[in-house]
Amino acid sequence: MQHIANLKALSAEDITGILDLGSAIKANPKAYENALHRKSLAMLFQKTSTRTRLSFEVAMTQLGGHGVFIDWQTSNFVLSSIRNESGYVSRNADCIMARLMHHSDLLEIIEGSRVPVINGCCEKFHPCQALTDVLTMREHAGGDVQGKTLCYVGVQNNVSNSLTLICSKLGINLVLATPEVNDNGESRDADVDEIIRTSATVSHTTDPHEGVAAADFVYTDTWIDMQYFNNPKYKDQKEATLARMMPYQLNEAMIGDRDVRIMHDMPIHEGYEISSGLVHDPRSVIFDQAENRLHAQKGLLIWLLGESS
Repeated sequence: MQHIANLKALSAEDITGILDLGSAIKANPKAYENALHRKSLAMLFQKTSTRTRLSFEVAMTQLGGHGVFIDWQTSNFVLSSIRNESGYVSRNADCIMARLMHHSDLLEIIEGSRVPVINGCCEKFHPCQALTDVLTMREHAGGDVQGKTLCYVGVQNNVSNSLTLICSKLGINLVLATPEVNDNGESRDADVDEIIRTSATVSHTTDPHEGVAAADFVYTDTWIDMQYFNNPKYKDQKEATLARMMPYQLNEAMIGDRDVRIMHDMPIHEGYEISSGLVHDPRSVIFDQAENRLHAQKGLLIWLLGESS
């Protein structure tokens, strides 16, 4: 049984197979409208969501199955053992997707589950987003992204971790244009750190202009996780982070007239990590990218449930 806690256990062939399937479903959705007939996906949310819930629930419906929303705070996950509760959930569903605050909770769900578990986002990894990102890059690069250069500008986090894993497997050049990481923050992962240190295709610079200059695709993400952005207890740390990160804002001056595609995984904080103008710039593929959450996750669901059946 295959779980998708991150992308570490997937081979390049596995990832390519998922993406090829996602592309095929997007091109001919009718051919797959019963691919998951009578299958059920339990969707467990500890974190808020727009894209993750909508894309997974619509995906299951359009593939002939059903998605069941479970709010962590109004379920017995807040009262009982995570392992026990996930053991029960897995006796009612064919797959579990969990969007969580802590990777450690995901590992407990996996330990208790009798069905495949998908990480719908945690503080360390966002594998579904990385699959979506590469699917989008393939569409805008004529199908072949090997040797293309993606520059990620901002903070190293769960998104950059997953991009590091997928790019290193697929031969995509990834430049991480971020401040030096000098702490053991919640998103730090030893395997990702090792890839950044040793990979021939993944590199790091503290100069965003240097990274953008060589890029075919330029990507940014929020500097502050959504659960902290409007939290008054985080006010001082938020202000310090914003001040430190402003030199890393994607804006018209940094991008210039370069022939690049502009990416963001959303939600967007305009005027912070990206200027409002670049969100709707003709070079922006942000909304194509967001739409592709649906198609990439369809590919993943069929690939995963087919592997486990």
